[in-house]
Amino acid sequence: MRLAKRPAYRTGDVLMLKSGGRPMTATWAGPVVFAPGNWLICQWFGDDGELHQDMFPEETLERAKNALAA
Repeated sequence: MRLAKRPAYRTGDVLMLKSGGRPMTATWAGPVVFAPGNWLICQWFGDDGELHQDMFPEETLERAKNALAA
């Protein structure tokens, strides 16, 4: 059995997609059964004030500029 690499980010970190977008807060980080590598569940508020949540592969994210780390 091969162990997954330790996640680069952790719960509470403020992240952004490398392609741009709104700052998001990581609520979970680690491996998943359906895909290789580490994934993160992130939450953010849209322009409408509604809370959004989605799952992203770790390599598509980076720390948000001017954000405090957890």
